[in-house]
Amino acid sequence: MKRREFLKGASLGFAAAALPSAAQAGDETGQDLRSEENCQVSSLLARPEAVRPQEKEETLWQPYYIWPRTGEQHQLLDGDWEMGYLDTPIVSPQDLQPQSKWIRVQVPNSVQWALYESGELPHPYLHLNSRLYAWVPEKVWYYRRQFQVPALPETGYVFLCFDAAGYYLRVWLNGTLLGRNEGMFGGPEIEVRKYLRPGSNEILVEVKAGSYGVKNWDAWNTGKVVLPWGVAGGPKPVTPEGISFKEFEPFGIWRSVRLEFVPQIHLERPFLVTEAAGDREARLKLKAEVFVNTQSLDFQLHAWNRHLGIHFRNSWTSRRVETPVTLNVEISEKGSTRPALRQSFPLQLFEGRNFVEQDLRVASPRLWWPNGLGEPNLYRVKVELAVGGASMDHLEFDYGIRVILHEPSAGPRMEDRWANWQFVVNGRKFFLKGMNWAWPLDVLYYLPHWRYRWMLKAAHAAGVQMIRVWGGGNPETEDFYELCDEMGIMVWEDFPLANQEAALYPLDVWEAQVFHTLFRVRNHQSLAVWCGGNEFNPYDPSNTAVTGVTERTVRDFDGTRFFTRTTPDPGDVHIYEDMDPTWYAHLYHWVPFVSETSMHNIPEAQSIRAVVDARELQGPISDIFSHKFWLAHPEFYHHFQEPGGARAVWERGTQIDDLAAPSLDTFCEALQVACAEFTKIYSEQLQANYPLTTGLMPWSLTVPWPLVYHMFIDGLDQPTPAYYFLKRTYEPVHVMLRLPHLLWAPGERFPATATVLNGPETAMGGLKLSVTAFDTDFRALWSQERSVELKRGVPVTDFDLGSFTLPARLEDKFFIVVAELKRGTGEIVSRSNYWPRCLKKMADPAFRAKYRSGPQPSLVFDRGPWLKKEITTSPARTALRLDLISIRDQSRNHSHIGLRVRNSGSHPAFLTQLGVEGTQRAFLGADNWFWLASGEERSLEFEILWHDPATRANASLTAAAWNANKVRLPLATQAAQHAAP
Repeated sequence: MKRREFLKGASLGFAAAALPSAAQAGDETGQDLRSEENCQVSSLLARPEAVRPQEKEETLWQPYYIWPRTGEQHQLLDGDWEMGYLDTPIVSPQDLQPQSKWIRVQVPNSVQWALYESGELPHPYLHLNSRLYAWVPEKVWYYRRQFQVPALPETGYVFLCFDAAGYYLRVWLNGTLLGRNEGMFGGPEIEVRKYLRPGSNEILVEVKAGSYGVKNWDAWNTGKVVLPWGVAGGPKPVTPEGISFKEFEPFGIWRSVRLEFVPQIHLERPFLVTEAAGDREARLKLKAEVFVNTQSLDFQLHAWNRHLGIHFRNSWTSRRVETPVTLNVEISEKGSTRPALRQSFPLQLFEGRNFVEQDLRVASPRLWWPNGLGEPNLYRVKVELAVGGASMDHLEFDYGIRVILHEPSAGPRMEDRWANWQFVVNGRKFFLKGMNWAWPLDVLYYLPHWRYRWMLKAAHAAGVQMIRVWGGGNPETEDFYELCDEMGIMVWEDFPLANQEAALYPLDVWEAQVFHTLFRVRNHQSLAVWCGGNEFNPYDPSNTAVTGVTERTVRDFDGTRFFTRTTPDPGDVHIYEDMDPTWYAHLYHWVPFVSETSMHNIPEAQSIRAVVDARELQGPISDIFSHKFWLAHPEFYHHFQEPGGARAVWERGTQIDDLAAPSLDTFCEALQVACAEFTKIYSEQLQANYPLTTGLMPWSLTVPWPLVYHMFIDGLDQPTPAYYFLKRTYEPVHVMLRLPHLLWAPGERFPATATVLNGPETAMGGLKLSVTAFDTDFRALWSQERSVELKRGVPVTDFDLGSFTLPARLEDKFFIVVAELKRGTGEIVSRSNYWPRCLKKMADPAFRAKYRSGPQPSLVFDRGPWLKKEITTSPARTALRLDLISIRDQSRNHSHIGLRVRNSGSHPAFLTQLGVEGTQRAFLGADNWFWLASGEERSLEFEILWHDPATRANASLTAAAWNANKVRLPLATQAAQHAAP
């Protein structure tokens, strides 16, 4: 990995002081991590010698979010900055004058990612490189830049706004200390007009991690630091040799910095609410604040004392604004210049702060619908303040017209606190197909727009209708919310509190963070749920204060959305049980909403090879949970989030393949398929329980860096088989089997009860429903077919197709059951396949009764049977043909391709996999890991992210199945043929 030249000849900077050496940054054993590639580090800054009394430091945190303007009213300060560090904070900017060296960085960014991007440290996610970052939170970091401003107007205000920075922050503008701030998730905003000068200006920002100066920092108990553990340092090491997220405590200027130029009379914090919406008309209410010769930061949120009357406007001396002031509102369909509404309202204003409300009516509105229920239509709203007929100030935002209500679920109430978990959008009830979004997208805040789009597009393609922003991470960015608005993905937003007590949280800092999040995102129509945090007890006396602040803020300043104090709480559950997934139907029949559930997953082998030393992966992956294994495989172990938690999926993986001493590829595939099977069955079981169970949100879409954890898309952007299995269960119309068990005995009757999940709830006639059972040689055991119809307005329909007896020859073998729903033309509407186990030990009545008496940990098949061994050794082989239909490059790093795969053999292709080999990449397909019948042909669209575009010429497209040899198409050759005239 090449290093960029350290910035030379900088006019501003710090004297040299070496970064910690690799040995110093290594583990406690003193292991030397230096190498020619990853351990050449540059010197930065020295501790200042002079110490003088501190300047007076104003506290900057406050609840009032300053709305972003556009055009000449808005100046973004993102881009090139300079960064360096000291051991202790400076007293004044003069302490930096003797220094001579800075590094050039990009803002927004975390300090850690900036060190990587500037070439000062190696990639933090590779090998054990994160240990080279462990010292970073122990230092004080400084950002600075020069910027130009135009001639300042004679009147008005200029706000310097940090959308998210810190944890601790101090800001100097042109040498003047503006104050200090605490908090990572919003602010500060500072009125700086008197400190600015026309032309060149200089800003200096000091940032410190929340753990700075704290001995024995505990990310699970942060004391007075308002940080959830997911971004405060993460889980503790499981063993002394393990590593935690302590190195990955992100901080810095991680969202935008901006200047807002605001006139004396101006708008703030608009809030548009849909009160009712139908085909003919939508009734909206617009709320906003108007300031006259004052500004937000002049006010207190809690103006409370024993002389209450003093805080009301004095009707005797209050000054009216005599100049005519008009509020102009324009609402247009996004992308259109034709307004759906254009209306003006004369305002009666007074000097100071004014609250205005106006009723609006939009004729024939185009409603915003969640994914799969309709189009997520958006409008562009422009709110303008005109004074004396001249435009004075204007704000803009996107908006969707929709109404979300909540009704009781169909089951009985079982606890004191019991929320209404049936979501109703625009009058439509439905089973909510959701997903969790754990941590930030990247733990070090590498948050490019393209990666948000990749992940959320994958969620949208999978049919996800709601995504939950987890309280152990951070409130999400504008990119995230804008994409969710665009794609019709509702958002459940946790406030940043998780799995801990918050008794010592400074309530004013917490409140400022809550308000900034609320004001910033409340106009996004994707936002559907507010939640106080994750898995903390809001009823514990130590947490009642923070809970009260959150709840009153949401009630008073939104009041339009569902609020739950924590999750799980009033009728929703988090399920992490080691058991056969068929138990979801038995145990959770009366559960209204499942807001978390899943099991561990593992990345594909190629992703692991990309971050772990190849020498660790050469031999068999045996005895993986032993202390001895982890000592011999430190990098592999380093990329496990919860090694103990992965045991359950490993146990299930032993049913897929022999894991006594597997290769990395065998190990990864077995665990991935085991997770995929588990995911598919619990998703089907919960959906089939509608309307008793009204929603599901598996944990979680992706992971914050490349590791083994719960995931559907791995840390290198690659979807796993579980993603595709869940995607098929989330399809609009889905056929499934109601499996009572996965483990059977020879001679038992196997019931073929098929269920059709009809998400659109539309009528469908002329359908054929079939269930066919095979052995692993693909010989038919039993088959049944019948004509069916789906009735309008019926989301779940059961069909009894009879049963069959499991023959004795299946003893200690798998069998395969396929359910299909077809149109009269033979076109497949939906297909599901299953592989139950038929075990000799289940023929023992005592063992069978005990095993089925309640949920049991997964059985380990250390001597078989193994699903893959049975399929790959079967004589029932088949053959695949793969063709490239089209290829289109969206950019050098991003391509769209069309593929056609055909099963040209006489047997079904089991777990057909399409892939890309020969380069570092991620690819997202319309489908993958699917059953392909004999003679069947499918055309599928794929997107490819080229992580290493320089080697994409080496890429080959592949198709394989467990009972079919892999075929390869060199992409460069195929692309050349398609480019030829």
